[in-house]
Amino acid sequence: MRAFLLILTAPLHSVKRASLAGWIAIVIAAMASARAIDLAWKRTESSETGRARWIWATDDVKTENPATFIASRSFSLSVPAPVARAKVFVDRSYRLVIDGRLVGAGGMKPGDPIDTIDLPGGLAAGDHTIAIEGASPSGIGGILFALDLPGAGRAVVVSDAAWTVGGKPVFVWGEPPMHPWGFPGLRR
Repeated sequence: MRAFLLILTAPLHSVKRASLAGWIAIVIAAMASARAIDLAWKRTESSETGRARWIWATDDVKTENPATFIASRSFSLSVPAPVARAKVFVDRSYRLVIDGRLVGAGGMKPGDPIDTIDLPGGLAAGDHTIAIEGASPSGIGGILFALDLPGAGRAVVVSDAAWTVGGKPVFVWGEPPMHPWGFPGLRR
């Protein structure tokens, strides 16, 4: 009888071990999924440009030709914003104009940090227009833009499908991180 019990308990131990191993694998997979989701949310929340998208004048770049264009967007503020900060990244060069006033210019390449431009005097209540003149020697590039207005929020106005070039909608490459630009960080 004792031998029979030993023979009977051997498969039970094997089944218990397999079951335990299965449960451990499920728990590890669930924890890894939760961690991946948590990291994705943290990355989105820590993004310097919020929900901004990479935009450009066109996706029709069959041949490399120099390109210059102006992407623009209008918005309204119901209350004045005494402090305002623009964050802009343009591969290869840009001029940032707000309400007809040049507020910044520069150029970047993949891997460079984003430019931050504090707008002296902020923005008054009312209608405003943002225009970014983008240029690229190859015709290929990307614009990423966000406007922070303390009191109203971070990334209140962002580069997205609401922008136009010559009255036509911009082409939206997608959201950061995107090859080759990634997730531009701030200058240290």
